Amino acid sequence: MSPGERATASGAQWLARMRWGALGTEAGTVLVATQILGVELPFAPIWSLVAIGALSNVWLVSRKGRAGHLGAFFLLDVVLLTGMLYLSGGPTNPFSIIYVVYIAMSAVMLTPRWTWTIAGLSIISFAALFVIHAPSEHLGHAGQGGGFQAHLYGMFIALVLAVALITFFVSQLSLELRRRERALAEAEERSHRWGKLASIATLAAGAAHELGTPLGTIAVAAKEIERQARKLRGGEGLVEDAELIHEELERCRVVLARMAAAGGEHVGETLRSIPVEDLFADVRTRLTPDQGEHWVTTTDVASIEAPHDALVQMVENITRNGFDACETERVALEVRGFGRAVELRFIDEGGGMDADAVQRATEPFFTTKNAGDRMGLGLFLARTLVDSLGGHLTIESATGQGTTIRVVLPQGPQSRRGT
Repeated sequence: MSPGERATASGAQWLARMRWGALGTEAGTVLVATQILGVELPFAPIWSLVAIGALSNVWLVSRKGRAGHLGAFFLLDVVLLTGMLYLSGGPTNPFSIIYVVYIAMSAVMLTPRWTWTIAGLSIISFAALFVIHAPSEHLGHAGQGGGFQAHLYGMFIALVLAVALITFFVSQLSLELRRRERALAEAEERSHRWGKLASIATLAAGAAHELGTPLGTIAVAAKEIERQARKLRGGEGLVEDAELIHEELERCRVVLARMAAAGGEHVGETLRSIPVEDLFADVRTRLTPDQGEHWVTTTDVASIEAPHDALVQMVENITRNGFDACETERVALEVRGFGRAVELRFIDEGGGMDADAVQRATEPFFTTKNAGDRMGLGLFLARTLVDSLGGHLTIESATGQGTTIRVVLPQGPQSRRGT
């Protein structure tokens, strides 16, 4: 469905909802007038007009965006209201104020041209009632008896109903506008974040390309050093140093390969069921032995539906952040399932963050670290991945009280919304 069709369908739903309210008001008014106030009205013609309005609204609800221009339904409502006023006193009927409700609704939902058309038709229709209508003793301005009293009651009821309809319509519209503003702000923030991610991916790919050649040269030189050292008496130390250089170069190649893969974005990765214990094992191999000993993991679910490499990278980044905050303390990861979602709760016993740091923690290149990795991209990439999967990430922390990061990922069909 195109954006225009979605907008039309949304407007049709709003109009149908308000028309049901207006039709219910008209039907209730007829019942009150005939059964309580004793006003005599032509039964069949009045209820036929109500039935026509109800049938047209059923058509609007069933067809939504394909029901035709919404302005046509406003015109029909004005004609039906005029018919009901014609049968119940014409211009002396206090419920002529309902014209204002339809004009107010059209002003909000339609273009100015349609609004002026509906306003003009309402004025012409009401003016015509001065010329031709079915008089009503009860709703007229009779100077004596109970007629004028009934008219006053009718004016009061009509005012209350008109005010209630307009207030309800405008308040609901205001709520909808606020919801759309929030959705738009979230979409803009998401777009801004993805723009930053694209820039980071470009930078990462360029860095990986540029660093490939010098790393290859270092590898060749290290191999030559190792070869020459093996010929020397007492060169075991040099051999060990050369082997260490080889190990670190291999680690650099792995890091560069990840950087070249679009800066952490899971493009090309499909969702699949990942056993949680396998996830723990994959992440543990990337941690240092000491970190692996202090990393406590628990789970009550068997698997998580997500892109494998991106999920492993996210868990590793957040876990490393935890160890950076508390080098000698434990870092815990609790995986819990609830409903059609799974929660990953990362808990560290470090120094925590103040409110400003918590607010900015998922911004790119923001970090509170004094040593190690100062890029400040771990939580930014984690937040981007979680958002793309339709989940959400929250951070709870306070200075001196550690940090808890909650990642909620929808599972099943809902998990595919953001991919």
